[in-house]
Parts: sequence; structure tokens; C-alpha cells
Amino acid sequence: MYLRTRITNIYREIINSIGFYPSLLSVAFLFFAVLTMSVEYLAPIEQFKTLISFILVDSAENARTILSTLAGSIISLTVFSFSMVMVVLNAASASLSPRVVPGLITRKSHQMVLGFYLGSIIYSIIMLININKLDNGDTAIPSLGVLFALVFGLISLGLFVFFIHSISKAIQVDNVLNGLFRQTKKEIQDIINMQNENPVDNFPEFSNWHSINSTTEGYYKGVHTNKLCALLADENIELFITVKQGYFTVKGYPFLKCNKDISENEALIEKILDCFIFYIEEYISDHYRYGLTQISEIAVKAMSPGINDPGTAVKSIDMLSILLIDRLKINAINYACNQSEASPLLYFHETSFDELLHDNFTPLRNYAKGDAYVMTNVIEAFKNILFIANEDVDARNSVFNYLNAIVDDINQHIVNEYDRQEISNMLYAIVRISESQGKQLVARFERHPKTTFSL
Repeated sequence: MYLRTRITNIYREIINSIGFYPSLLSVAFLFFAVLTMSVEYLAPIEQFKTLISFILVDSAENARTILSTLAGSIISLTVFSFSMVMVVLNAASASLSPRVVPGLITRKSHQMVLGFYLGSIIYSIIMLININKLDNGDTAIPSLGVLFALVFGLISLGLFVFFIHSISKAIQVDNVLNGLFRQTKKEIQDIINMQNENPVDNFPEFSNWHSINSTTEGYYKGVHTNKLCALLADENIELFITVKQGYFTVKGYPFLKCNKDISENEALIEKILDCFIFYIEEYISDHYRYGLTQISEIAVKAMSPGINDPGTAVKSIDMLSILLIDRLKINAINYACNQSEASPLLYFHETSFDELLHDNFTPLRNYAKGDAYVMTNVIEAFKNILFIANEDVDARNSVFNYLNAIVDDINQHIVNEYDRQEISNMLYAIVRISESQGKQLVARFERHPKTTFSL
């Protein structure tokens, strides 16, 4: 099992590496260079070359000069481009959040550009070493290959312009936030669509199921759902994952629960555990919670004294409110089933709404509790959430519990009467949505000795 898990982790590291697509493209250019040289001097190609002779080099010296210049120039572009990537990653980690770095590294457009550079260099060098003198004193010039190398060089110049434009946009906080927002919203919507297409009214009583302990430690980041569901269908068993996605587990922890006792079947347990994924990075494609976390961390970073960008914090707060409103449409227990099965085979926890509020707003609340502008917008975000969640008793109670914590911080750190008047106006807007609990919240706010407001 350890070997298979290790191979899976290595595979994930490879495909998420900045060098994955460059390596593939380099190999592709290498094969194309070999193909070019294998057909360069065939009779049909020679006839074709006579038709386009006006754009082909006719001397070995010119060919060497062109290829040498191309190789050297593209190497310079490659070095500069890789340097730009490192600068962007450092800037993103420092000014945004270290969590967004994996997403920037795996951006395919940047990898394809770098791969094209490397492939063009390899192609030009192979053409250069194939300029040979023949026995009769003539020189074999791969003129068609030189033409291709020249075309690749011109394309590289265009890609360089695109790369500079793209990499400069990638670090802009608005673009990063918009990208995170779209990805996270899509992941939430995918879960909503799945649950609407396969509705489940009654869930089993998981407390009576049999526990399966973890045999590894690390951050549980996901599961190969199709593979595991196929295995569960073959064995006619159901499984419940007790650990929430993204949480740290240790060896021996009751990681799973099964509706049948399979403790004696070690081979089956090993196959089941082999379907789970453990690693450190946080990719939104694994779970929408990582997108919420990254947006929240950007908001916190924006409020640091070195950056001091409350506008970005407010935009992040608005995005979080929209995503949390969408999250209300997801069941607390999620599930997956085999395509041939009508009922779910795999159940797992969704991070509760209360936990999402705590995890994403607590760092921001602690960091910005003295900033009236940001705290007013936090209350407004909760007002918008409450407008949708008012009919959901559990979600409404979670919102008001957290609003109480916000009001306590405001009472301790914001004493300016003008600022408190703005906050009071926002709290009275909440009263119009939920009168009973809203009035209790206002009363909590007005306990401040300097506060004298009226409706």
C-alpha cells in the first residue's frame, strides 16, 4: 500500500510541477527534430524545397549564424521568463497568500510558453549539429529544418509578449480574487447539481457502523471517488468518512466507518485506504473550502500595515458572502455513488456552515476589529447572508452567534461616535430581516456607555 500511495503522490507532484508541460513539449520538439531530419533529404521534400527556395538558406555559414542566434536568443527569453515566474510567486506569497502559489505554478498557459521556449532551443541545436560536410566537398544543410527553427523563433517572440502580459495580470489582486471566486463557485455549484440530480432524503445512522483506523498520517485532501465506489459496489458495502476534508489525521485514528464489519479482511481495507489522497497543497479543485480560505487570507493580508488595502479586504468579504450563500444549498452530509447504483455508497462530511464562518471570518475579525469601514462591511455581508438564511434555523443561529462576537469586538475597539452610528444603521437593517434576534443584537451593541441611538 505504501508503494502505491507513494507512486500516487509522486504522480500528483509531477503533474502539478511547473516543469511538467515544459518537459512534455521539449520531448515533442525533440521527436519533431528527428522527424524533420529523417525526411529532409527525401526526393519529394527536395522538390518541395525548390519551390520555396527563396525563403530557404543557401549556405552553411548563414544556417549556422541563424541557428546560433536563435538558440542564444531563446535561451535569454527562457531565463528571463523563469525569473519573472519566480518574482511573481514571491510577490504572490508576500502580498496575497502562500496558498495561491500552487494555483499560479500550475497555470497551463505559462507552462506551455516555457515549454515552447525549451523545445525551440532543442530543435535549433539539433538542426545546428546536423550541418555536415559531405564526401564530395559539399555541405548538407537542413534548410527546411532551419526554416522551421526560424518560425519557432518568431513564435517565441510573440509568446514572450503574451507571457509578460499574462504574468503581470496574474499578480494583480483583482484577477487573483476573480479567479478564486469563479473556481470556488464552480466547485460549489457542481456539488449542488450532483445532489439535485441524486437526491437522498434519509441517511443511515453512522454511529452504529464499524470503524476503520487510518494507517497513515497527513492532511486528508480527497478520495478517488470512482475507483472507491466501484470497489464498494463489488463488495456490496457502504462507507462513511468521519474526517472532514483538509483535516490532519494520524495513524490509528478512526478514519472511516463501514456498514459491515470488515476488520478481518485486511486486503480489502488496504484497497479502500489506497483510494484516499494525502498531501499538503490546497487546490480548489479538491474542495471549495480551500477557495474560501484563500480569499479570506487575501483579505487578512490586505489589512496588514505593510499593504493597508481595505478595498481589497471589502471585495474579499463580499465574495465570501456570495459563496457562503451558495453553500447553504448543500446538504451537511455529502455522498457519492457508482454510476450503476441508485443509492449512495460513500458518505462524507461537508464542513458545517458554522465552521466556515469561524474559519474564514475569525482571522479577519481579529485583524480588522479596530477598522470601522471593514467591520461595517463585514456586518453588511452577514446581513446579506441572513437575508437568504433567515428561513434556515441552524444557519440563522450560526449567523447571529457570530454577529454577537463581532459586536463584542466592535464595542471594545471602536469608540468613535460617527463610526458607531454607521454600524448601528447596519444593525438596524438586520432587525428588519429578523426582528427578535436582531433587536437582541442591537441591545448588545448599545450597552456601550457612549452609545445613544434610536430607531
